[in-house]
Amino acid sequence: MTSAYDAIFFDLDGTLFDLAECERETVGRLLAESAPGLSAPTAEAFLAVYAAVSPGYWAKGLAGNAPREEIVESIFSAVCAQPEMGQFDLAGSAQRYWQLFAHVAVLEPGAQETLAALAPHYRLGVISNGYADTQRPRLHAAGLTGYFETIVVSGEVGWAKPDPRIFAHGLAQMGIAPEDALYVGDSVSHDLAGAHNAGLDFCLYRPKGGDGVLPPEVRLVTALSQLAALLA
Repeated sequence: MTSAYDAIFFDLDGTLFDLAECERETVGRLLAESAPGLSAPTAEAFLAVYAAVSPGYWAKGLAGNAPREEIVESIFSAVCAQPEMGQFDLAGSAQRYWQLFAHVAVLEPGAQETLAALAPHYRLGVISNGYADTQRPRLHAAGLTGYFETIVVSGEVGWAKPDPRIFAHGLAQMGIAPEDALYVGDSVSHDLAGAHNAGLDFCLYRPKGGDGVLPPEVRLVTALSQLAALLA
Protein backbone atom coordinates (compact mmCIF):
# COMPACT_ATOMS: atom_id res chain seq x y z
CA MET A 1 0.00 0.00 0.00
CA THR A 2 1.30 3.39 -0.97
CA SER A 3 0.49 6.89 0.20
CA ALA A 4 0.86 8.21 -3.35
CA TYR A 5 -2.78 7.71 -4.31
CA ASP A 6 -4.67 10.15 -6.43
CA ALA A 7 -8.09 8.90 -5.35
CA ILE A 8 -9.78 7.10 -2.48
CA PHE A 9 -13.08 5.31 -3.01
CA PHE A 10 -15.41 4.38 -0.16
CA ASP A 11 -18.08 1.78 0.39
CA LEU A 12 -21.22 3.12 2.07
CA ASP A 13 -23.14 0.64 4.25
CA GLY A 14 -20.92 -0.71 6.98
CA THR A 15 -18.16 1.78 6.15
CA LEU A 16 -19.46 5.36 6.10
CA PHE A 17 -23.00 4.47 7.20
CA ASP A 18 -23.82 2.39 10.27
CA LEU A 19 -26.30 0.13 8.48
CA ALA A 20 -27.72 -1.50 11.61
CA GLU A 21 -28.45 1.89 13.15
CA CYS A 22 -29.94 3.15 9.88
CA GLU A 23 -32.32 0.20 9.90
CA ARG A 24 -33.11 0.76 13.55
CA GLU A 25 -33.88 4.44 12.99
CA THR A 26 -36.08 3.64 10.01
CA VAL A 27 -38.10 1.01 11.86
CA GLY A 28 -38.40 3.33 14.83
CA ARG A 29 -39.89 6.05 12.61
CA LEU A 30 -42.26 3.53 11.04
CA LEU A 31 -43.44 2.38 14.45
CA ALA A 32 -44.00 5.98 15.52
CA GLU A 33 -46.24 6.47 12.50
CA SER A 34 -48.14 3.18 12.70
CA ALA A 35 -48.47 2.95 16.47
CA PRO A 36 -48.46 6.47 17.94
CA GLY A 37 -48.18 6.51 21.68
CA LEU A 38 -46.21 3.27 21.75
CA SER A 39 -44.27 2.91 24.99
CA ALA A 40 -40.51 3.07 24.81
CA PRO A 41 -39.98 -0.45 26.29
CA THR A 42 -42.37 -1.99 23.77
CA ALA A 43 -40.70 -0.20 20.88
CA GLU A 44 -37.30 -1.37 22.12
CA ALA A 45 -38.57 -4.95 22.30
CA PHE A 46 -39.77 -4.74 18.70
CA LEU A 47 -36.48 -3.26 17.52
CA ALA A 48 -34.51 -5.97 19.33
CA VAL A 49 -36.44 -8.75 17.60
CA TYR A 50 -36.13 -6.96 14.26
CA ALA A 51 -32.35 -6.66 14.64
CA ALA A 52 -32.08 -10.35 15.49
CA VAL A 53 -34.00 -11.69 12.49
CA SER A 54 -33.19 -9.09 9.82
CA PRO A 55 -29.70 -10.29 8.71
CA GLY A 56 -30.88 -13.80 7.93
CA TYR A 57 -33.80 -12.65 5.82
CA TRP A 58 -31.63 -10.18 3.94
CA ALA A 59 -28.99 -12.81 3.19
CA LYS A 60 -31.59 -15.28 1.94
CA GLY A 61 -33.54 -12.67 -0.01
CA LEU A 62 -30.55 -11.15 -1.77
CA ALA A 63 -29.19 -14.58 -2.63
CA GLY A 64 -32.50 -15.35 -4.31
CA ASN A 65 -32.79 -11.94 -6.01
CA ALA A 66 -36.03 -11.25 -4.12
CA PRO A 67 -37.53 -7.77 -4.45
CA ARG A 68 -36.58 -5.52 -1.56
CA GLU A 69 -40.23 -5.00 -0.54
CA GLU A 70 -40.66 -8.77 -0.30
CA ILE A 71 -37.62 -9.04 1.96
CA VAL A 72 -38.81 -6.30 4.30
CA GLU A 73 -42.33 -7.72 4.41
CA SER A 74 -40.91 -11.13 5.36
CA ILE A 75 -38.95 -9.54 8.19
CA PHE A 76 -42.02 -7.70 9.47
CA SER A 77 -44.05 -10.92 9.29
CA ALA A 78 -41.41 -12.83 11.26
CA VAL A 79 -41.22 -10.15 13.95
CA CYS A 80 -44.98 -9.75 14.27
CA ALA A 81 -45.39 -13.54 14.48
CA GLN A 82 -43.54 -13.56 17.79
CA PRO A 83 -46.06 -14.01 20.66
CA GLU A 84 -44.95 -10.85 22.44
CA MET A 85 -45.32 -8.84 19.21
CA GLY A 86 -48.89 -9.88 18.43
CA GLN A 87 -50.23 -6.34 18.83
CA PHE A 88 -48.40 -5.12 15.72
CA ASP A 89 -49.53 -5.30 12.13
CA LEU A 90 -47.03 -3.92 9.64
CA ALA A 91 -48.27 -5.84 6.62
CA GLY A 92 -48.04 -3.65 3.54
CA SER A 93 -45.57 -1.25 5.16
CA ALA A 94 -42.52 -2.10 3.07
CA GLN A 95 -42.97 0.76 0.61
CA ARG A 96 -43.20 3.25 3.45
CA TYR A 97 -40.12 1.65 5.03
CA TRP A 98 -38.10 2.44 1.92
CA GLN A 99 -39.44 5.97 1.71
CA LEU A 100 -38.22 6.57 5.25
CA PHE A 101 -34.93 4.68 4.80
CA ALA A 102 -33.95 6.93 1.89
CA HIS A 103 -33.66 9.86 4.31
CA VAL A 104 -31.98 8.13 7.25
CA ALA A 105 -28.23 8.63 7.54
CA VAL A 106 -26.58 7.36 10.71
CA LEU A 107 -22.84 7.63 10.18
CA GLU A 108 -20.04 5.45 11.45
CA PRO A 109 -17.96 7.27 14.09
CA GLY A 110 -15.57 9.75 12.54
CA ALA A 111 -16.95 9.39 9.00
CA GLN A 112 -17.50 13.08 8.27
CA GLU A 113 -14.33 14.17 10.04
CA THR A 114 -12.28 11.65 8.05
CA LEU A 115 -13.69 12.82 4.73
CA ALA A 116 -13.01 16.43 5.67
CA ALA A 117 -9.40 15.55 6.52
CA LEU A 118 -8.82 13.61 3.30
CA ALA A 119 -10.65 15.88 0.85
CA PRO A 120 -7.88 18.51 0.56
CA HIS A 121 -5.35 15.83 -0.42
CA TYR A 122 -7.23 13.19 -2.44
CA ARG A 123 -10.01 12.94 -4.98
CA LEU A 124 -12.82 11.05 -3.28
CA GLY A 125 -15.47 8.73 -4.68
CA VAL A 126 -18.11 6.20 -3.69
CA ILE A 127 -18.63 2.72 -5.11
CA SER A 128 -21.60 1.15 -3.37
CA ASN A 129 -23.94 -1.78 -3.74
CA GLY A 130 -27.46 -0.56 -3.14
CA TYR A 131 -30.67 0.78 -4.57
CA ALA A 132 -30.69 3.73 -6.93
CA ASP A 133 -33.38 5.63 -5.02
CA THR A 134 -31.83 5.32 -1.56
CA GLN A 135 -28.05 5.67 -1.63
CA ARG A 136 -27.82 9.15 -3.11
CA PRO A 137 -30.60 10.61 -0.91
CA ARG A 138 -28.93 9.14 2.18
CA LEU A 139 -25.62 10.76 1.25
CA HIS A 140 -27.47 14.05 0.82
CA ALA A 141 -29.24 13.64 4.16
CA ALA A 142 -25.87 13.06 5.82
CA GLY A 143 -24.38 16.14 4.20
CA LEU A 144 -21.65 14.09 2.51
CA THR A 145 -22.45 14.48 -1.19
CA GLY A 146 -20.13 17.43 -1.68
CA TYR A 147 -17.06 15.43 -0.71
CA PHE A 148 -17.32 13.08 -3.68
CA GLU A 149 -16.29 13.63 -7.27
CA THR A 150 -18.13 10.52 -8.39
CA ILE A 151 -20.80 8.29 -6.86
CA VAL A 152 -21.37 4.84 -8.36
CA VAL A 153 -24.37 2.80 -7.17
CA SER A 154 -24.91 -0.78 -8.33
CA GLY A 155 -28.64 -0.21 -8.80
CA GLU A 156 -27.86 2.50 -11.34
CA VAL A 157 -25.09 0.84 -13.37
CA GLY A 158 -26.21 -2.80 -13.29
CA TRP A 159 -23.03 -4.28 -11.78
CA ALA A 160 -22.62 -5.08 -8.10
CA LYS A 161 -19.52 -5.74 -6.04
CA PRO A 162 -17.49 -7.95 -6.26
CA ASP A 163 -17.89 -7.57 -10.04
CA PRO A 164 -14.75 -5.65 -11.10
CA ARG A 165 -16.77 -3.74 -13.71
CA ILE A 166 -18.35 -1.51 -11.07
CA PHE A 167 -14.87 -0.52 -9.88
CA ALA A 168 -13.69 0.02 -13.45
CA HIS A 169 -16.69 2.28 -14.02
CA GLY A 170 -15.81 4.44 -11.01
CA LEU A 171 -12.18 4.67 -12.09
CA ALA A 172 -13.19 5.63 -15.64
CA GLN A 173 -15.50 8.37 -14.38
CA MET A 174 -12.57 9.98 -12.59
CA GLY A 175 -9.93 9.14 -15.19
CA ILE A 176 -7.89 7.27 -12.58
CA ALA A 177 -5.68 4.20 -13.13
CA PRO A 178 -6.33 1.30 -10.72
CA GLU A 179 -2.85 1.52 -9.21
CA ASP A 180 -3.50 5.15 -8.28
CA ALA A 181 -6.59 4.41 -6.17
CA LEU A 182 -7.42 2.91 -2.80
CA TYR A 183 -10.75 1.34 -1.90
CA VAL A 184 -12.00 1.36 1.71
CA GLY A 185 -14.71 -1.10 2.71
CA ASP A 186 -15.88 -3.51 5.39
CA SER A 187 -16.49 -6.71 3.39
CA VAL A 188 -13.83 -9.26 2.49
CA SER A 189 -16.09 -11.11 0.05
CA HIS A 190 -17.47 -8.07 -1.79
CA ASP A 191 -15.13 -5.15 -1.20
CA LEU A 192 -11.70 -6.75 -0.91
CA ALA A 193 -12.28 -9.34 -3.63
CA GLY A 194 -13.81 -6.84 -6.03
CA ALA A 195 -11.18 -4.16 -5.48
CA HIS A 196 -8.30 -6.59 -5.95
CA ASN A 197 -9.87 -8.08 -9.08
CA ALA A 198 -10.10 -4.55 -10.46
CA GLY A 199 -6.47 -3.77 -9.53
CA LEU A 200 -7.07 -1.39 -6.61
CA ASP A 201 -5.33 -1.47 -3.25
CA PHE A 202 -7.68 -2.17 -0.39
CA CYS A 203 -8.12 -1.07 3.21
CA LEU A 204 -10.44 -3.07 5.46
CA TYR A 205 -12.53 -1.13 7.96
CA ARG A 206 -13.54 -3.30 10.89
CA PRO A 207 -14.39 -1.57 14.20
CA LYS A 208 -14.14 -4.91 16.01
CA GLY A 209 -10.86 -5.90 14.37
CA GLY A 210 -10.05 -8.49 11.75
CA ASP A 211 -11.38 -12.00 11.49
CA GLY A 212 -8.85 -14.37 10.00
CA VAL A 213 -5.60 -13.76 8.17
CA LEU A 214 -5.56 -10.87 5.72
CA PRO A 215 -3.32 -10.74 2.64
CA PRO A 216 -0.13 -8.78 3.42
CA GLU A 217 -1.04 -5.97 1.03
CA VAL A 218 -4.32 -5.33 2.87
CA ARG A 219 -4.34 -2.86 5.73
CA LEU A 220 -6.83 -2.91 8.60
CA VAL A 221 -8.26 0.10 10.41
CA THR A 222 -10.55 -0.22 13.39
CA ALA A 223 -11.56 3.45 13.24
CA LEU A 224 -12.05 5.66 10.21
CA SER A 225 -9.97 8.32 11.94
CA GLN A 226 -6.93 6.05 11.45
CA LEU A 227 -7.02 6.45 7.67
CA ALA A 228 -5.29 9.81 7.52
CA ALA A 229 -2.36 8.54 9.61
CA LEU A 230 -2.18 5.34 7.56
CA LEU A 231 -1.80 7.35 4.36
CA ALA A 232 0.61 9.91 5.78
